[in-house]
Amino acid sequence: MGRRLARPVDIIGVGITKLGLVTETAEIMNMTSRELWTWAAYEAMQDAGITPKEIDALFVGNMVSELSEDQYHLGNILIQWTGMGTGNGAWKSAVRLEGACASSSHAIRQGVFTIAAGMYDIVIAGGVEINNAKIGSKAPGEPRRMTNEERLRCIYCHYDQAWDLPQLSLQDMNLSQWIMAYMKRYGLDIETLYDVLDARISSNNFNGQFNPKAYWNRPLEDAAADAGFSNSREYLRSSEHNPIAHWPLRLWDGPRRCDGAGTVILCAAELSKQFQQKPIHYLGTGNSHGTSLSEKMYTHPMIIESSRQAYEMAGVSPGDIDAVEVYDYLASEYLIPLEDLGYFGRGEVWKALIEGRTTFKGDRPVNLSGGSSAGSAVGSIGVIQTYYLVKQLRGEAGANQIEPVPRIGLAYDCGAARDAVVHIFGR
Repeated sequence: MGRRLARPVDIIGVGITKLGLVTETAEIMNMTSRELWTWAAYEAMQDAGITPKEIDALFVGNMVSELSEDQYHLGNILIQWTGMGTGNGAWKSAVRLEGACASSSHAIRQGVFTIAAGMYDIVIAGGVEINNAKIGSKAPGEPRRMTNEERLRCIYCHYDQAWDLPQLSLQDMNLSQWIMAYMKRYGLDIETLYDVLDARISSNNFNGQFNPKAYWNRPLEDAAADAGFSNSREYLRSSEHNPIAHWPLRLWDGPRRCDGAGTVILCAAELSKQFQQKPIHYLGTGNSHGTSLSEKMYTHPMIIESSRQAYEMAGVSPGDIDAVEVYDYLASEYLIPLEDLGYFGRGEVWKALIEGRTTFKGDRPVNLSGGSSAGSAVGSIGVIQTYYLVKQLRGEAGANQIEPVPRIGLAYDCGAARDAVVHIFGR
């Protein structure tokens, strides 16, 4: 018998900002983390039909605010900006959590656990991240775009500074080994591999072009035409527009880094219908750690273990999952996790991509949000995934709504390719 939540928990509200760059994107221009968070928080509260007075605590995931904004202690700042006072001059409980790209997933998990334990009835949880701009106290409303050295410093802090970094055992290099191991395991030649990689980009892009809050939601064919190509395949095979990053992976096989925030309102299930007529049930979760290296490289024990925990808690199997959001920092983290999660059988993902099965029109939809191809605000990944799955499960996803409306969704988030978190939701 797997572990169960001692008290059922629902999601009654979700909200996210427009994703983009605070130095360039009009909707979030010159915003700080507090302003991004406030946008997402109030959207989620409006969605849930509640006020700050009714929320008991705040959990925020964040990865690099010390390096991007010189800012510690986000919980203290955001509890005030969310308006969560006690009424006697104090502010309610708030805490920041960090787990690299999985930071907001850990915030959601902790929020769920506090409700399940009976400590709180309603909490707000999520993530906020500025990881492309530098903001300082001398000009807090005037962010400047980070230099490449500053951006790398933000990213490289999640490595073991006494082991990984000195030996250059870095994530992108290790993830290129993932894809080479997968390629060898299933007998893919290099031409077939690039067909698969192109298909993943196309699948994400097809889904993401219907996402109004994505950083990148432009049809791939338009980008190709503007660059002078007659089709997207030629564009993606161009060394000028899609150069090799870490062989065999190319620039477009990686994420489109951006800034943004997202929040969810979590509520004890016995109370949720007071606020939301379409509550989404939080069914199960799992978390385990490993390294970005494994014995076989085309499969990773941390992903298998995290999903095992989540399936047991939820009382479902991989075959029950109708839609998945997977954090595909690089293409490797799309193909391999989908098989380790059991959503596809071994050696099936590459075929499914080529066959077009992973779009919202396919039978095994993946990344209805557009995945990292549409925008990757690192410490907010899990909550943004949750936002899109909740919208799908409610039948409110708009132009890329799955039909029939899915019943169970799964989000897979991962910090630094070594901290795997799984959430399962149902209606």
